[in-house]
Amino acid sequence: MDEDPRDAVRALAELAGVPMTRERIAALALALPLLEATLLALAAVEYGEVEPACRFRPPQETPR
Repeated sequence: MDEDPRDAVRALAELAGVPMTRERIAALALALPLLEATLLALAAVEYGEVEPACRFRPPQETPR
């Protein structure tokens, strides 16, 4: 991350229209590098081909 994390959090809050205090921006800025690392790790995972899930069909009751 090249820019200051506080500036990034401030910009994201402004884009979302969420008012933020300086204390809240500072707290969220500490978590921003962790979030970025997590997203990069998820993007690097090779998921392969994924097939659609099977539909669940409950067993039919037999009449007595």
